[in-house]
Amino acid sequence: MGTQIIPLRFGGDNCYVIENGSHAVLVDTGRNSTREKLLAALKPWDIELILLTHGHFDHTYNAAFLAQKFDAKIALHVADARLVRDNRIHKIDSRGPVGYFIKKVSIANINRIYIEPFEPAFYLQDGQDLRPFGIDAQIIALPGHTVGSIGILSGKACIVGDTLMNICGVSRARIAEDFRALDRSIGTLKRTDAEIFYPGHGGPVERKRLLNL
Repeated sequence: MGTQIIPLRFGGDNCYVIENGSHAVLVDTGRNSTREKLLAALKPWDIELILLTHGHFDHTYNAAFLAQKFDAKIALHVADARLVRDNRIHKIDSRGPVGYFIKKVSIANINRIYIEPFEPAFYLQDGQDLRPFGIDAQIIALPGHTVGSIGILSGKACIVGDTLMNICGVSRARIAEDFRALDRSIGTLKRTDAEIFYPGHGGPVERKRLLNL
């Protein structure tokens, strides 16, 4: 059947498994409250690699734990290497009232949550081929939400982290470190051949919805 993307949804938060035969890669690891549910959901797979779309706690909290459980490697973009060690070091801007609310909640969580430390096995780069890990996919740089935000493009599907959101409707990220860079990354997504986009929060986004942003 080739490479497939399997969404794992935990409330409004998403993780993804990219599988191809006996090979399986986990994208993002959820927050502290999702640990046991995520671990149970991963029972069908032997995870070889954990990819982090960016360094925020709700995507990275369980990375160290799961890497140890599966003896898996962790990878993210080098630009978020410091952020994943301390989410407080980068500024967060917001757009609109929903964005302002998300910013307030995010900052409150950031100030009380400690992410178990880990060392990435390697750093992700724009255009990086993931076939050495058994899956037909590649990394695309999507800076804006964070400096080191990335996506994973596989065939006609693309995992986009928080560059897109589908909570209270489809939107660009409502909080970001750099909204100008975010807008350029939306343009990057529009230039791909992907027909479906998988965000970090909410349901999948069809291409026609993306093109209207």
